[in-house]
Amino acid sequence: MEKTIQDPIHGLIKLEESQIAIIDTPQFQRLRRIKQLGFANLVYPGANHTRFEHSLGTMHLARILAKKLEMDEEVVVSALLHDIAHPPFSHSSERVLKAYCLHGHEDIKLAVNGELREVLEAYGFNIKRIADIISGKTESIVSGDIDVDRMDYLVRDSHYTGVAYGIFDISRLIEKIKFKDGIVVEGGGIKAAESLLISRFMMYPAVYYHHVCRIATKMYERAMERVIEAGFDAKKLVEIDDCTAMQLIKAHDPEFYEFLQNRRLFKRAVYVGKESVDLKEIMKLNEKRIEKKIAENAGIEQRYVIVDIPPIEDIREFSVRVEIDGKIAKLEDVSKIVKALKASWIDNWRFGVYTKKEFVEQVKKSACDLLGIEKTTQSQLF
Repeated sequence: MEKTIQDPIHGLIKLEESQIAIIDTPQFQRLRRIKQLGFANLVYPGANHTRFEHSLGTMHLARILAKKLEMDEEVVVSALLHDIAHPPFSHSSERVLKAYCLHGHEDIKLAVNGELREVLEAYGFNIKRIADIISGKTESIVSGDIDVDRMDYLVRDSHYTGVAYGIFDISRLIEKIKFKDGIVVEGGGIKAAESLLISRFMMYPAVYYHHVCRIATKMYERAMERVIEAGFDAKKLVEIDDCTAMQLIKAHDPEFYEFLQNRRLFKRAVYVGKESVDLKEIMKLNEKRIEKKIAENAGIEQRYVIVDIPPIEDIREFSVRVEIDGKIAKLEDVSKIVKALKASWIDNWRFGVYTKKEFVEQVKKSACDLLGIEKTTQSQLF
């Protein structure tokens, strides 16, 4: 038995019997109700696509590449299941999941249960091997320096947000990839690999780390922490969807529920790059402790101050191996463009302090005094 699905990015996606059985499980169907880009639709109204279609697209690319590289069906199934453990609003819950469960969405053991586990076992798939491929313990086309996950989400996120930065030549890149103790890009694919990296570099500030997305994400994060502290089992984050998460917030933190539901978001009191702070010292800070001190000095409740210290991304693509004239080298060593991107990547990083509009000035003063930030930093009230 075989079916096809019409996808707006890749066209017709073929599904085999085992894949259909996996997709039809409640655990996989949950992904229909997990937004791919969390709260990005508050900035880009079209960004309502989900982890469901992204997973199908990733599987489709994995099938093409696996056939070329003579890999087995388990690799394709791993691509299909690579996001099965994503919590509500995708990466918006990631830090909560890691804080309370000590792992991220790449660890699928909590999500592979019930009917999904039964289907995988019935078709003879090795669940441990699938988990190792998804987590990156086993390097593959699913989780590697350049993988099918990134290939799909960049073009898909670009399509649904309307931001054209994510477009690059997937076909050419796939054509020039081979697997030799890990992914290797042949010389003719270097431009396509460079294009993927440029796409990521452009999409981060425009979409993934847009300041409104960061503010909404941090507000959601703080509200969900209060839900967990009120007794919700954090392990169940991999079982619930966006709607259920919002209902939990509504029950435990109705004020923040109203803020998020009606886009009444906090504003930026401080929003600065690495040139305005001591980056090493900032990265050591505990967000909650700094929030408490800023709030105390500003004379407001701590819940109305949010400190945002984004992680510094580890961009694995810089180290992707390329083959030129039979010799293997790192992409960053053979590409001036990639070397320049690596040096510039940190320029996208921003430290933020967010609060309600009426508290912006006092929170800005408190935060700047506490952290030694120049008061010429402009707060943005939109």
